Amino acid sequence: MEVDELAAALARIRAEATAAWPGLRAPTVAFDEHVASLVERDASRTRELLVPELYLAFACAGGDPAALAVLERAYLPDLRPVLGRMGLASTDIDETLQVMREELLLPRAGGPVRILGYAGRGSLKGWLRAVAARTGLRVKAPPGGKPPLELDETAHADGIEDMELAYMKKEYGDAFHAAFGVAVAGLPAKDRLLLKQRFKYRLTVEELGRQHGVNAGTISRWVATARERLAGDTRAEMVRQLGVARGDVSSIIRLIQSQLDVSLSALSIAAPPPAPDA
Repeated sequence: MEVDELAAALARIRAEATAAWPGLRAPTVAFDEHVASLVERDASRTRELLVPELYLAFACAGGDPAALAVLERAYLPDLRPVLGRMGLASTDIDETLQVMREELLLPRAGGPVRILGYAGRGSLKGWLRAVAARTGLRVKAPPGGKPPLELDETAHADGIEDMELAYMKKEYGDAFHAAFGVAVAGLPAKDRLLLKQRFKYRLTVEELGRQHGVNAGTISRWVATARERLAGDTRAEMVRQLGVARGDVSSIIRLIQSQLDVSLSALSIAAPPPAPDA
């Protein structure tokens, strides 16, 4: 029964893959074997896979010209802004992308083509962003030196820290904290108190509801509204202070999302004002 279930799952995946990319060509048996190895021959796990991108990566590994053209047109250009935010010059970005092409797509002795390390459990673009960040760090490393962070080359993007986000924390951490302080100061006093109670003292919405004389659903809405306002005001202040380009705003949003709750857990106000009215 398990063999039949796996065969049916592989047939479904094959149909989905070829429907998504009718112009690509990849050996059917080899693709089935690749998928089966990724899910350890467990048919239930095939539902986790992003089949179209997995098939695209597999076709690229086989050298299919149409697949390689899609990679060049729809994926690699998106890596340039990521590498630019890491401080790489245009020539370094070109070198990084060329190194990636060689390391991911060319056959190598003693192992499979490296793009087969993409396991289809996160977006291919996210996986390539992580590879680009690692490769960019190597390109930036001084001659004879080591990159500041080394990672297993077979690690999946969903299993490692996002290198672009790590760079943003390092580069814009001080700006975030300054903007966060301005945004906190601009909040109504009742919102500051509510966020402090929820995130620093970790009171449940039920406990807060009893304190403020409302139900848990109302407290949840108050907290969400206050947090969204704080995030928006922090973003606006960071953009104002840094004068960033429009293309960098998405990275700043990701930085704020990753740091906001941590900063809220240390939120300090001079004196607790009265609780908000229901």
